[in-house]
Amino acid sequence: MEETINSTSRKDKFKFAHRDEIIHDTKFETKPVSYLHDCMRRFVKNKASVVGAFIILLIILFSIFEPIFDQKNHVGNDYLNNEFAEPYFANVLPRVKLFDGTGFWDGTKVEQYNDRELKKLQVNDSNYDRVVEIKSRNLLMPGMYMNEVKINTYAIGCKNLTSLTPEQYQALVEHEKSNGTYHQNIKTSSAQKGSIMKPLVDYESYVDSVAEQLNLDVNSSSLIRNLRNAYIQNQYFFKLEPVKVGNGYSDTQFRVVEDENGNPIDVYLRDGEGNLVYEKLINGVYTVRVDYYDYVTYKNGFEPIYTFGANQQGKDICLRLAKGASFSLMLGICITLVNFIIGLIWGAISGYYGGRVDLIMERFTDIISNIPTVIIMSIANIQFVNNEQLKNALGPAGIVVFAIFIAFIYNGWVGVASTTRMQFYRFKGQEYVLASRTLGAKDSRLIFKHILPNATGTLVTRSVLMIPGIIFSEASLSYLGIINFESSGIYSIGSMLNEGKIAGLANYPHILLFPSIIICLLMISFNLFGNGLRDAFNTTLRGSED
Repeated sequence: MEETINSTSRKDKFKFAHRDEIIHDTKFETKPVSYLHDCMRRFVKNKASVVGAFIILLIILFSIFEPIFDQKNHVGNDYLNNEFAEPYFANVLPRVKLFDGTGFWDGTKVEQYNDRELKKLQVNDSNYDRVVEIKSRNLLMPGMYMNEVKINTYAIGCKNLTSLTPEQYQALVEHEKSNGTYHQNIKTSSAQKGSIMKPLVDYESYVDSVAEQLNLDVNSSSLIRNLRNAYIQNQYFFKLEPVKVGNGYSDTQFRVVEDENGNPIDVYLRDGEGNLVYEKLINGVYTVRVDYYDYVTYKNGFEPIYTFGANQQGKDICLRLAKGASFSLMLGICITLVNFIIGLIWGAISGYYGGRVDLIMERFTDIISNIPTVIIMSIANIQFVNNEQLKNALGPAGIVVFAIFIAFIYNGWVGVASTTRMQFYRFKGQEYVLASRTLGAKDSRLIFKHILPNATGTLVTRSVLMIPGIIFSEASLSYLGIINFESSGIYSIGSMLNEGKIAGLANYPHILLFPSIIICLLMISFNLFGNGLRDAFNTTLRGSED
């Protein structure tokens, strides 16, 4: 046995390595990689996280630049919060001018009307046709058809303006003259197609004549009252007469009165010579009737086109969504930052020292975490929002934001503290921590240099996901009516979702659709982004992808 070992271990089989050389440390050929650089390198390799970060960036850029470049943001005619609002354009559908006439995103919708109601839509003296296309006709009963009609929601017709100052009226007249559409001693309105100013309507005299003809009381008859309301609400310029039902007349159904040539008979206001009257001066202010779409274009210098449609107050959903997303993101980020700092300090102390300190701190945390946010928000509303001194100091908007901060920070840090505590219990017994303590490292160095960096991935993921969580919580509280942004003049994604709920999904789905898309994108994107950050900040994965 010994002979075998010696035979296989002969000296000639061994030689000295670098016997005559002095060995020095070899200089690295590559550049040193910092911790953050290494995290970024791992993050960009996660394609899903990059996509999530890109979507978040797009939403942030949208919330910044949409209010800057949207012309409607620079024309404030709503006195509550000085934003663009045109009530006559309430609930108009999304429109992009590039798609006009395609039936997609062009502000049109399909509705059903019988022949009598369709005639009222087709007869107009506006510059734009309400009826774009009759898609189909279905026979309901002999002599009665139901029509499927494509409607232009932006063709809202002509409206009365009752408070034009002499300066505003004169500027409008000069504009009409410059376009060659100014009226003067005109007996028919057909020559004024394309003008902003339209003849005034004298429906009161006609309604009185109908009441006299049918021997009805002007003040008590439901037929006359409904006829007058039809003129007030729809501002018809033509004669309407009640539909005959048996031996009498319907109180609610009216049809267009036509002459022998089939043309509607108008109820325009005329002077003694039979000329159309376009303006009335009463107490120093003018009353005029205008094509409202063209008037808004003239007044503001741009067409009232709503990319995402309008809400029930005629406010631009796209512009409000940009501002609402900006407010919601800032609210979520600020509250998350405060909760993260409080939770990190609390959890680090509790997890690192443990024992009786941990026991006392955990019992306090249990009490705080078991109080629902809804209750805290209700108390904050009572104590802060209705406090006149605070309202005068912070303003209506500031007091609402302050109440939201109190409600979400009260126990919002508990989750971060619990995660931090768990991570400290996980890492504080590791060999490298014990070795550092043996070598005399202080508690602060152990916490911030050795334990906290290893817990960063989990903490960052938890914190990033808090942002959409806060946005969702705010939306829920807005739905419940606990947070009221309307009185404060500010709005968020949650308040816009509440607007969509009130408007109704069946009637106006666009009011709810776009805020829902934004909040869904935020939730998914922050989830992907947070997962990528967790893997990037996880030091145990360093070099695993190489």
